Amino acid sequence: MTNLSHKTGKFFLLFSAAALLLASCTESAAPTFLGTPVRIVEPKTVVELEDTFYRYSYDISQLNAGVPPLIFGSIPAEMAEVRSSSRKKLLFFQTLLPMVLLANKEISEERSDLLKLTKIIANNQKLEEEQFHRLSTLQLRYSVTGDPTAMKTLSKLHSRIDQVPAELALAQAANESAWGTSRFSQLGNNLFGEWTFTPGTGIIPEGRPEGEIYEVRRFDTLYDSIRSYLRNLNTHSAYADFRKIRTEMRERGESPSGVALAEGLTNYSTRREAYIIDLQNLIRQNNLQRFTQVRLRQG
Repeated sequence: MTNLSHKTGKFFLLFSAAALLLASCTESAAPTFLGTPVRIVEPKTVVELEDTFYRYSYDISQLNAGVPPLIFGSIPAEMAEVRSSSRKKLLFFQTLLPMVLLANKEISEERSDLLKLTKIIANNQKLEEEQFHRLSTLQLRYSVTGDPTAMKTLSKLHSRIDQVPAELALAQAANESAWGTSRFSQLGNNLFGEWTFTPGTGIIPEGRPEGEIYEVRRFDTLYDSIRSYLRNLNTHSAYADFRKIRTEMRERGESPSGVALAEGLTNYSTRREAYIIDLQNLIRQNNLQRFTQVRLRQG
């Protein structure tokens, strides 16, 4: 298992009111989330998973109509029995893509709010109480200290509240979870190998050194794991280079790419540069760049 540097601290999982609703709803009673009706599904077998794709007219090779907003509770245990590597990859990417887009949509909405609030402050206008509360909430959520209306604070928030390209998230999930077949992805919906330091709340890794207390985190759904991963990249000090590269690309008017941003993830693994090369090769070999401009289906 990859030794993630962000495992050195406790994790804070972002929960919005909408997410709490999502966690409590079934497919037949899913809420409207960010203007889009979300369906929560729990296929138990690979056949049921493929039937779900068919039911929602979801073909990963034909995404002009967008990706249906689906949240999958877990990856079927049968995934390990799929012998065809191409089929396994297809199933894995098709399962995770809607949730990566949904989680990034959350961040996009937050970034939009931040831009509006920053403009008000830049024009020397006073924030209303509700606006100040929103800004303070974002500051807390993204672990930024200081005066929330100070330009230094706002600048740091801008570097943190930003999306992670789908191709990079999919590549890391595939690498860390062995295409959804690893023990931790199956038992704990943990796609990215995140740790917890609260004893009894996670899964004890085999071969854990004596005296260590870390455990591998459990997540209620795959979506929770993806949201936590995005927050780690956006807040942890180990990924400051990742955020710097992304900000610089934004300032140059470029769309951040997974291959470029991977260069900032040296601290994600003890394999360092070799890990980065693996991610970049995975993105290129599976043509994951094709998901860069894909959008969620509306209505």
